[in-house]
Amino acid sequence: MVTVFLCLFCNHTANNIVLLKVKDKTDQEIISTVLAGNTNAYQLIVSRYSNLIFTLVYNILQNRQDAEEIAQDVFVKAYTALAGFKNKSLFSTWLYRIAVNTALNKKKIKRFTVLPAEDHLQDEQEHMHDLLALQANSERKKFVQLALQHLKDDERICITMFYLCELQVSEIHALTQISVANIKVLLHRGRKNLYRALEHLLKTEIKSLT
Repeated sequence: MVTVFLCLFCNHTANNIVLLKVKDKTDQEIISTVLAGNTNAYQLIVSRYSNLIFTLVYNILQNRQDAEEIAQDVFVKAYTALAGFKNKSLFSTWLYRIAVNTALNKKKIKRFTVLPAEDHLQDEQEHMHDLLALQANSERKKFVQLALQHLKDDERICITMFYLCELQVSEIHALTQISVANIKVLLHRGRKNLYRALEHLLKTEIKSLT
């Protein structure tokens, strides 16, 4: 999905040796390497985050071609602005913010629904491993992604950021400007709706096999 962009930073032979030396480094160490002049090292950032960025923007846009285009745009924007990253937050959070803003601008979502805080959220962290377990293999991952398409935009986006990108509620608030209370409601409702959709999809799949 970001192969074309990745190739822009490929200068095989000598640079491959440098990349082998930095591939296990932290994001900040790789960024320092890029800013020091080894722009080829940026392909490690692209490779490290390409799947998550694509999943995030796809779950906002609901269109594969647009998601591929925006995912490339996100990495171009991040590369252009890399010198301005001040390390005040995790690089991943900074990158997700670029992805969310770019995707929302593409979809022209200006604001999310404001919900009454009528649902009380249990500790969502307790359920995190349940959803991550469903992502354990490609077959289960396929059903999770299909089920996500049945959620409302704001539920799907919050579920994606919390469970798949593993962002904290406070980070989702900073990215989306949805209130903390509403994020908790969206996570609570979204999780319940996701499990309902999964149950329906799995029952349909079983029936098709019998």
